[in-house]
Amino acid sequence: MRVVATEKIKEAQQRYPAAHMHLDGWYQIVSQTSFLTEHALRATFGDIRGFNFQYKFPIPETTLLVHTLINFESQVAYIEQIRPGNH
Repeated sequence: MRVVATEKIKEAQQRYPAAHMHLDGWYQIVSQTSFLTEHALRATFGDIRGFNFQYKFPIPETTLLVHTLINFESQVAYIEQIRPGNH
């Protein structure tokens, strides 16, 4: 899956240095996997929130949520924002 707006990951890593490796891990999983359906996405990330095309991924050992828009057909995940939230 192609991840768009990766500069938001770098910005979050600078703002929240303790989350650096976890954000890298999230990026590696998403960018190296072809998620063809929401079911496949949930099988990998059981704790995601959302439906249709809007998904929020809790980042382990942090309070961060990666807010995304995902198009399974075109295999694109757009990062809207990364910010603290309730897990």
